Amino acid sequence: MIQRFLIIVSVTSYVILNFDVILGATTYNGEVGVDLISQILASSGYTHERHEVVTSDGYIITVHRIPPKNTTFNAEPAVLMHGIIGSGADFILPGRNRGLGNILHDQGYDVWLPSCRGTTWSKRHRNLSVTSPEYWDFSWHEIGVYDVAAILDFVTNYTGAEKVHYTSHSQGSTVLMVLLSERPEYNSKIASANLLAPIAFLKNLNSPILRFVSSKTDELEVLLSNLGIYELLGTSALNQIVARLFCDSGSPSQDLCILLMYTVVGFSGHNIDRALLPKIYETTPAGVSTKQIIHFGQLIQSGKFQQYDYRSRQNNYRLYKRTTPPEYNLKNVQVPIQMFYGGQDFLMSRQDVFRLRSALKHLRVSLVEIPGFNHIDLLYSSDAPKLIYKKVISNMRKLSTKH
Repeated sequence: MIQRFLIIVSVTSYVILNFDVILGATTYNGEVGVDLISQILASSGYTHERHEVVTSDGYIITVHRIPPKNTTFNAEPAVLMHGIIGSGADFILPGRNRGLGNILHDQGYDVWLPSCRGTTWSKRHRNLSVTSPEYWDFSWHEIGVYDVAAILDFVTNYTGAEKVHYTSHSQGSTVLMVLLSERPEYNSKIASANLLAPIAFLKNLNSPILRFVSSKTDELEVLLSNLGIYELLGTSALNQIVARLFCDSGSPSQDLCILLMYTVVGFSGHNIDRALLPKIYETTPAGVSTKQIIHFGQLIQSGKFQQYDYRSRQNNYRLYKRTTPPEYNLKNVQVPIQMFYGGQDFLMSRQDVFRLRSALKHLRVSLVEIPGFNHIDLLYSSDAPKLIYKKVISNMRKLSTKH
């Protein structure tokens, strides 16, 4: 009975968020409608820029920037990396005095908001069509070793700064640890790392829905491949219309929108800002490759933080020179880290966060639990500025590159 309920919730959520895909109405022009991130910044009165960063494997990444208010001195760059199905919009949606990007700008930082490959504003490649399977042949491993590396190179070259402050949510933390494990030379470009809901180990994942889905990763991979589906949860104009119609404040169906969200991210012990909900659904989900989902599912099943398993001894050996995927060497991570996690988070567990801290025991790691927070409260709760962002800014100041 429970398994049947979870299947119904999963399918219902997918249909609601991907109705246009089912109808064949997905657009692949790299953007849906207007650039909502630029629109959000402009409507809030921010001067902003939009940059294109090309990775070494040809993906074109959009990075929005909020330049510092005071241009007479070299402000320290702050790179804010979003989580899975998110985008750079995640850090500015709550607005002034609420969004982390807004607050860091007000504190004098040079704020950079990347949207990684495959998301709404980064669906471009030098040679590949976004409709091709080859374009979507990436996991969060490639986002780490290629996207994040290219972003750090671009920001430091553009600003002249030697280091950046890196703050991330969910998968944004995963990709940083991938980069520093695989390409440890990038440790020298990170002044501080503030990880919100960091994901690496997932053995004790709390979400019953995702635990069930992860148990079917092999079948899911075959099914989606046979159907020619390589992208999931992409943003479209239809998503945005549905968000306004069904999730807006005062809508009788808004409670259903909240319930669907809570079944995935955890039931919050804090009041949700109902006025913010339709804005979240307008920009989220922003798209994800099926391979990203499968890779996370493999972490749940294996209990390890490791590279993609091709489920073939021959294929694994061809890529890794071994029959099983290698684990990421977290001993290569050499930056000061502060981690925050919510006590009501369905997408991670206290045991797995402590395991990550143990794997990073060679570092100075601060770990802070926020009771009652679910996975996205760290981004959108009205309590996040006082419970989290004050500590983030304090840590950044303590580790300032200007000392």
